[in-house]
Amino acid sequence: MNRRLIITGIVATLGFVVVTGSLVFINVVKGEEYSKKAYSQQMKNQIISPKRGAILDTNGSVLAQSISVDTVSINPSSVKYTNNKTVEPEKLAQIFSEIFDITYEDALAKAQSKKTVEIIAKKVEKEKVTKLQDWIKENNISTGINIDEDTKRSYPNNNLASNLIGFCGDDNTGLAGLEEKWNDTLTGTSGKIVTAKANGGEAISDENEQYVAAENGSNIYLTIDINIQKIAEKYLAQAVTENQCEKGGTVIIMNPQSGDILAMASNPDYNLNQPRDSVATGLQSTWDTLSSEDKSNALYKLWRNKAVSDLYEPGSTFKLITSSIGLEEGKVSTDTNGDFNCNIVYYPAPDQPISCWRTYAAHGAQSLREALQNSCNPAFMQLGARIGARTSYKYYEAFELFSTRIGNTIASVSKPQFTELNKVGAVELATMSFGQRFSISPLQLITAVSAICNDGVLVEPRIVKKVENTDTNSAENLETKEIRQVISKDTADKVKDMMLSVVEKGTGKWAKVDGYTIGGKSGTSEPIESKKEEEGYTASFIAISPIENTQVVCLVVLYKPEGAAGHQGGQTAGPVASQIMSEVLPYLGIPTNDTKVETTTTNTSIAVQDVTNKTIAEAKKVLKESGFNVSVSSSGDENNTLVSEQIPKSGIYLEEGSTIYLYTSESSSKKTTKVPNIKGKTVAEATKILKDKNLNIKVDGDKGIIVSQDPTFDVEVEEGTVINVVIKEQLKDGQ
Repeated sequence: MNRRLIITGIVATLGFVVVTGSLVFINVVKGEEYSKKAYSQQMKNQIISPKRGAILDTNGSVLAQSISVDTVSINPSSVKYTNNKTVEPEKLAQIFSEIFDITYEDALAKAQSKKTVEIIAKKVEKEKVTKLQDWIKENNISTGINIDEDTKRSYPNNNLASNLIGFCGDDNTGLAGLEEKWNDTLTGTSGKIVTAKANGGEAISDENEQYVAAENGSNIYLTIDINIQKIAEKYLAQAVTENQCEKGGTVIIMNPQSGDILAMASNPDYNLNQPRDSVATGLQSTWDTLSSEDKSNALYKLWRNKAVSDLYEPGSTFKLITSSIGLEEGKVSTDTNGDFNCNIVYYPAPDQPISCWRTYAAHGAQSLREALQNSCNPAFMQLGARIGARTSYKYYEAFELFSTRIGNTIASVSKPQFTELNKVGAVELATMSFGQRFSISPLQLITAVSAICNDGVLVEPRIVKKVENTDTNSAENLETKEIRQVISKDTADKVKDMMLSVVEKGTGKWAKVDGYTIGGKSGTSEPIESKKEEEGYTASFIAISPIENTQVVCLVVLYKPEGAAGHQGGQTAGPVASQIMSEVLPYLGIPTNDTKVETTTTNTSIAVQDVTNKTIAEAKKVLKESGFNVSVSSSGDENNTLVSEQIPKSGIYLEEGSTIYLYTSESSSKKTTKVPNIKGKTVAEATKILKDKNLNIKVDGDKGIIVSQDPTFDVEVEEGTVINVVIKEQLKDGQ
């Protein structure tokens, strides 16, 4: 059974395009004759839809892709047997209702329709189409049943990064997240087939057809690392459950030097392959009673990216910004004894008392470092008064806290909420100094703190690092964009040093990670009294590491925690940051405080020779003489059985003692294994780990620890596969 020849020709020419609106006849007996006839009748002035580009993580793992599916339709009056008799509508209705998600009654109505074309099913998987094709062949159906090639958006990781990636509608147009924001890049440009027609409407001839090729959509490579994303989502989900966070939470992990977002997680999440089947948390019991509008609103809240689109009061994490401004402006130093005084209650204005969080005992006289360690609100209200509203707002603007540009390449960005400068009084200035009574997005906060961690230089967050043209295989790298120098390196270093003190001696002690120096700051945002029950507290923690040459900034935000641990950011969000950093730092190859640097290259790399078409005995002799070990998958006579395949293939250079795997035509299927995570390991450690998995290693670098691996971990590969690693010598903190 063949599809119409014109469709075959178009597909062969385009490499995989979708021809929308076309009718593809399934022709069993007189394929070429029917194909030519169908072409002249139906393939005029057709739009050729481009293939939508894929979304991939930084290592090339697929996060979103278009897969081949089909649309099934019929020409009701033209469904005929090979003897030209009309096929009974009841017979059609029976098979359609059995194969596709359609009732017998609906199928019968379509089969008896007077319309020229009736759609039976869209986005049909190949196994269902195969059943239909077999039935057509068995029943000698010649014309009238049509199968269009189509595509469907597929998300192989289901819920992973769902709020970030977003999804497409039935027409493959992006409706949320990156699918929506990068829709034009992913979609491409439609092509067309234009046919001249005579005055009477009939086609003139096929020679007069004009063909304009579609431009397929581009692939986009994200800065997201799928493995770091999994770590973030795992611990965020645990925290939301353990702390009974009714409104969920969010995690952002960022490289402050490049602006690369390594992970962006929201909870609750949803299945990208079934976005409309998700039920928002807390609504399961009443879902069926909700109106369509209420359901849509609930789903929208579930789909949106909290890290970018939602605003929150950052609380005491914002004291890092206030400290930076005060130091930069010379209004404070880090360690002046008794620079601030806490008597529990502070009056920014007469009759306007604001209490410290520690109501049971005053902090007393403090330096800035001690005030940050203690997260003392009165101290920062005093500092805010020294700075003043106008100067504060100058720096807020420099940190891009008023902007809607930060994150606008990721999702729809909400406008930050600040009191107008001319309306800022003593009370407003006091509350802003410790992060309350204004609202920004989590991404804005981590971007501002990342500027502190990047020697005072603000870098635009980057989520897409490369755009790849799938037609030409050319690629455009989207470089890091520095926005401006906000504070001096000297100020930045002082703030980071104080962040270390917060974790070592202050409210951030729950964020410690064995073997690593961690800096950080907790935050607890208290809602105004009238909204306390509805909104609840927001607990957060921002962690950085290493202190010198900071490479990772992690922000954890938990909305409305009501578990046994309470609502304080240090106690609820701090442990989450610790859990995440304890896995992310070694994964990125960041050395522990006691990591020893190892010289690794031995200059014993040997070229693997081609031993295919040699006997097993000859192949083993050649490889062993070269210095390799050999593993043979064959039970045949070694002197008479030829090698049909080897892994690794010839031409690659490997260390002496590596294993070459040989296969014959009689060999059973190749064994596979999952690549282990060897980032942060020495070469000796990694070699042993890989050897136990029957994998080889190829090292790029002179000495140090492994900072990258290809393929990445958890990928299924054949035994003998070479794992390419890069090693670098990295300085410890303080060096």
